[in-house]
Amino acid sequence: MRDTDWRRYIYRVAIVVLVVFFVLGVGFGAKKVLTIEGVRELYTAPAPRSALPETPEDMIACVNAAVQKALADAPRTVMTSSFAVDAPSLETTDAGKAFSGAVKASLPGLNARVTELSPKATADYSASAASFLTTVGVSASDVTGAELSYEYYRCTLCTSEIAPENYAAACPECGSKDTLQLRLRDTYKITLHIAPDSPAFRENPFPKTEALPAVLAGEGEGYYALQNFSSEIREVTLYAEVNRLTDEIGYLRFQTDLRFSAELAMAGDYASLGTVTVGADARDRLVYQFTWPSVKLDKHETTVEIGSSEVLKAKLTCDDPAAYDVIWTSSDESVLTVDGQGYLKTGKTYGDSTVTATFTFRGQEYSDSCFVHVGVPAEGVDLSKGRLTLAPGQTAQLSAKFNPKDTTNTLCYWYSQDETVATVDQTGLVTAVSPGRTVIYIITDDGNYYSTCKTEVTD
Repeated sequence: MRDTDWRRYIYRVAIVVLVVFFVLGVGFGAKKVLTIEGVRELYTAPAPRSALPETPEDMIACVNAAVQKALADAPRTVMTSSFAVDAPSLETTDAGKAFSGAVKASLPGLNARVTELSPKATADYSASAASFLTTVGVSASDVTGAELSYEYYRCTLCTSEIAPENYAAACPECGSKDTLQLRLRDTYKITLHIAPDSPAFRENPFPKTEALPAVLAGEGEGYYALQNFSSEIREVTLYAEVNRLTDEIGYLRFQTDLRFSAELAMAGDYASLGTVTVGADARDRLVYQFTWPSVKLDKHETTVEIGSSEVLKAKLTCDDPAAYDVIWTSSDESVLTVDGQGYLKTGKTYGDSTVTATFTFRGQEYSDSCFVHVGVPAEGVDLSKGRLTLAPGQTAQLSAKFNPKDTTNTLCYWYSQDETVATVDQTGLVTAVSPGRTVIYIITDDGNYYSTCKTEVTD
């Protein structure tokens, strides 16, 4: 064979090999794409410990029950205050830009001094906060408005969080339709608007801005004399955050929004300005923050292959986390053991075990757990059919194909996007109901992988 013929032969062989690899690669890749259609979390909202506080009376009772629990269980409680003048709202009589600029430049110092004179206190873990914390003395007649926030929507495609007031048929972020899923936060955010002339304002620790006139007078030494001070309360708000799963309060705020004005008789270098009136909006807050002892694991469900290892991490919330030992236990040591550092070691059999981390603080035990499945983890799932066309009353059986084939946790969940068109039971049996289109979903328990079957019901 001549040299040129040999080169042509090698070239053709190389082309054939590349084509074969390309075809196999495309086929394998397509299969992979079909198998792993996506990941979608199957969401079930955890149940609250107490009833949903729907009315103002309920919200007041919820806050007071949480405060009483804090007084009884004594988490670390810190009371702080803050005062802030809204700089853009500042107004002065015609005294020139230089004067207005000087007043604005003095606001941070003014805020700091009022805050410094405002109440503050701390009660450490197990210490009573009764000297500065009480239940709120608010009745429904004191409340002019109330809001409870704990719901939101999450797009199952792009995972964006959408506020309830921004809900739409299509996700505002990615534009996908019918992908917004209602979710519940663990914390109730309660806002109560209180009438400024009500007994609740006078009898509760809402800031009365009593320190502001004295600070204004002190700040003016050598520059002005404070002649008149007046204030108008614009809004009074009670805000609380209560964990709906534990009834523990995390945050409590008493807030007063006001408009104040002061007449300043200028002196010294500014005497030529005469008497200047200054006015601005301000916000005064008294805040309680609660830190509850706890232990939290970084995972609450995981799959571990036989022969592999994994570590769970525990975060302690207490006075000195490094000073306390965490006790680790496994509910089934024939399946899985755990050492004192949270390292998991599998046995020789597939199965499930619950790993629990516990620590004792001030005589009380705190714990958190992680469900561990020992086996072959799922990497994807595919449905036996991608499309169905049925007549009302007809049925069709769908089945799940796991990737890899030897996946040990084959538990999965079925649901229909529109049950008025077709329903599906937990065996994958689809039943046509009425004409229309819907999508049948399957979601794996392990990994939250999902696959879909577009279903049309015709007359």
